[in-house]
Amino acid sequence: MKAVYTLLLVVCFLLVSSMTTFAQSTGDYRTNGAGGGNWSSASTWQRFNGTAWVAAPSAPNGADAITVRSTDSVNINVAVTIADTFKNQGKLGGTPNLTIGATGIYQHDQDAGSIPAITWGTGTTLLMTGSVSGAPDNRNQSFYNVTFNTPGLLSNLSMSWDSVTIGGDIRVINTSSARWYLTTAVAGDSSIVNVMGNIIVSAGQLSSNGTGNANTKFTIHQYGDMIVTGGNLSVSRGSQGSGSGSTRWYMHQGNFSMSNATTQNSNPTNAWFIFDKAGTQTLNLGAGNTLTALPIVVNSGTTLDMGLSKLRGSGLFTLNAGATLATACDGGVDSAVTVTGTRTLSSNASYTFNGSVAQLTGLAMPTTVNNMAINNAAGVTLSQATTINGVLRLMAGVFDNTIPFTLGPSGSVSFEGGSLLHPLAVESGDEPLPRSFFVSQNFPNPFNPSTTIRFGLPRESYITAKVYNLLGQEVASLFTGRQTAGLHELHFDGSHLGSGVYMLRLQAGSIVDMKRMVLVK
Repeated sequence: MKAVYTLLLVVCFLLVSSMTTFAQSTGDYRTNGAGGGNWSSASTWQRFNGTAWVAAPSAPNGADAITVRSTDSVNINVAVTIADTFKNQGKLGGTPNLTIGATGIYQHDQDAGSIPAITWGTGTTLLMTGSVSGAPDNRNQSFYNVTFNTPGLLSNLSMSWDSVTIGGDIRVINTSSARWYLTTAVAGDSSIVNVMGNIIVSAGQLSSNGTGNANTKFTIHQYGDMIVTGGNLSVSRGSQGSGSGSTRWYMHQGNFSMSNATTQNSNPTNAWFIFDKAGTQTLNLGAGNTLTALPIVVNSGTTLDMGLSKLRGSGLFTLNAGATLATACDGGVDSAVTVTGTRTLSSNASYTFNGSVAQLTGLAMPTTVNNMAINNAAGVTLSQATTINGVLRLMAGVFDNTIPFTLGPSGSVSFEGGSLLHPLAVESGDEPLPRSFFVSQNFPNPFNPSTTIRFGLPRESYITAKVYNLLGQEVASLFTGRQTAGLHELHFDGSHLGSGVYMLRLQAGSIVDMKRMVLVK
């Protein structure tokens, strides 16, 4: 008797489980379970009346949730636009008549099968839920949004995308113990995927590829954010011929954040993420991560602001010439980037220190840099003798230059609210002089009523410093005469003037520089 009772419980559980695969809101449609038929025929359908499935009075028009059951085949013999969710567990014919509307969802709720070959307009979503061991046919399409929620997935599967553009977001909610690949290729071939929106991984596993084929080349161009709050995100999970192939995952616009997640790379010598924005991108590595390998390259023109993030693992890190690394870590570059893979920091790159507690620049920073910015009210200490070929921007806090820096041939110091612990002095041959004439922006600016202007002279010069209004009328003369080589300050008191924009004109010999100053009372 106990065995019979247990069997009944199992049967009931299976029945309930199967029923929950169907939406049961009043007005929902499903096929009749007797083989299906033409879309336009009411007899093909059942409709939920709030308590039970009953014969449908008419065929669905796409405004309600619709399910094609696994036992049925439906021929779409009339034009239909899906505005809700269309769950397909069976077979479809006549798919040229099918349109997924801007709010519509096509849910592929079966293993393998076939996704309709249609135009996926703005706002549409492909929802993958039924995959177990086989990927569907017709998956190499330019979808808009794509969501992977496949808790039954038993095998690693690939969407095999090539020369497609995903117009919106990719979401990974559940992939069981297996993973989805964006693309794949045969030996010696290549694939390109464009993702215009965000990639959001909350659980499950996602990778660019999983091939072991030699000489494959995968390129992903992403323009949104990478947001990982769980699961596993990997740049490459295939050896690609033990490195003879390559993966380049470009982050052209968005930011990268990761917490409570794992990241890996099975092609350690030739697969990496590339930060490529002409401007600033952020890398936020929160708590709970397992950074087995997160390989990163920062291209010229890009500032990668890592904040307090600490990059770890076996991945490489490359800061190319013309790029900038910003860190708020107290140990500077040493704390921000500690990888066992290759770490390449160009001497033509720039470095910004913008923490809120005292920082060191770190010994990992090269001894020659392009620009350096000190923007930390708690102060920054130089860790080793360094040559600065560009501009040392003193934006906030004290820069401890007890270990001295040297200005290169075009190097200069810009005082923007910060200061040096040991001022540059012309009397000491051990401390650098400006290599060229420069005038820093006045500080503060806007000001009320006084402000300070700092300038540097590479040699003794005759200078004139005057202030003009926007009509070209002289309103103040700050200095006229000879000045020695070195760094100098001028103070301007505008208490006798009204609010407005004024121009500082500072001339040294035949060289003139002008700065725009704003007086606000």
